[in-house]
Amino acid sequence: MAEEMEGLARDLLPLTSPLMEYIHQRYLRFYIEQDVVGHMEAELGGQRQLGRVQMAFCFVDLTGFTRYTEEEGDEEAFDLVERFLETVEATLPAEATIVKTIGDEVMIVSPDPVTLTEWAVGFLTLFQDRPQPRVGVHYGRAVYRDGDYFGTEVNLTHRVVARALGGEVMVTTAAADAIGNSDYLEFDPIGEVDLKGFPAPVELFVARAPEAEEPPKKVT
Repeated sequence: MAEEMEGLARDLLPLTSPLMEYIHQRYLRFYIEQDVVGHMEAELGGQRQLGRVQMAFCFVDLTGFTRYTEEEGDEEAFDLVERFLETVEATLPAEATIVKTIGDEVMIVSPDPVTLTEWAVGFLTLFQDRPQPRVGVHYGRAVYRDGDYFGTEVNLTHRVVARALGGEVMVTTAAADAIGNSDYLEFDPIGEVDLKGFPAPVELFVARAPEAEEPPKKVT
């Protein structure tokens, strides 16, 4: 049995190595591109808009995915990510677009911050078992190029999702202000939070569905 498992591992290792290298390269490319555009923005000091577009930006990932992979194995983790991505694609609002996926992380954009955030709150209710998804949403302007988005606003969104717990939708003040009053959303402030790479604290909120009101009791 041990010899069979050793042989299986020897056969599978060459197949998994290219996959891990691909994921590593995707992450590396993402961070390099974001860093380059961020430096360009700082040097230009707002003198040019660099082809910016106004969008709601959203990152979704699975909390504790690395530990889940270690405990359950690569095959189970891969199946989980596939189901996760399929659910994202099947439930997204019509105007929202998946920009890219990196491992268990999905980047989504939409011109409408309201429907995107409402979707995020509802989407999380579909996952009760670990690892639970978490969501970060921000609204701002970013550079659009070759089907992708770059710049400080994208970096900020990526930092926001990292502060969310499993089952939470974390949004910035810009997103909450753009959404305004909604019958389907409420925002619980968590205060100003230090985010890596940003000099000033950022005020964040947890977006959630309104609590159902209890019907009035009958007077007997």
